[in-house]
Amino acid sequence: MKILLRKILICCSLLASFSLISQEKDDDLQNIITTIENYYNGYILRDYSLLEKAFDTENGIMKVPILKDEKIIGYQNNFFKYLIQKWSSREKLSEEILKKCKLTILNIDAVNAQIASAKISMKVDNITYIDILSIQKIEGIWKITNKIFVIDQ
Repeated sequence: MKILLRKILICCSLLASFSLISQEKDDDLQNIITTIENYYNGYILRDYSLLEKAFDTENGIMKVPILKDEKIIGYQNNFFKYLIQKWSSREKLSEEILKKCKLTILNIDAVNAQIASAKISMKVDNITYIDILSIQKIEGIWKITNKIFVIDQ
């Protein structure tokens, strides 16, 4: 009887542990989605505080194309701390354009509740950007640490 009771207790403990792990993964996934949504909403609304919530403004970078005669000849790193200032100071989008904007999260791959990658499609006016984001949990908060993109044509 003691052995059976012990086995039942062990099984219950394991189930509770798996439940907690599953809940933690769900929380991380939701926090990653919130980070992506902060980026999107901050970008289309020109909202500095939302962009700052989304990006690693200390060390985060984006690969930006270097153009010559309207052709890409290479890429350079730009720090998010400068980019989000630029994005948030752009002219506000009209209500008509905002209604046409759309975010689609194509996939998220999270590893060990520490790092993740995401592929998103972001329609802004008549342009659709496809972004690949590196996202990292920094001091308990998910932040975009790297971004590359193409314009979908």
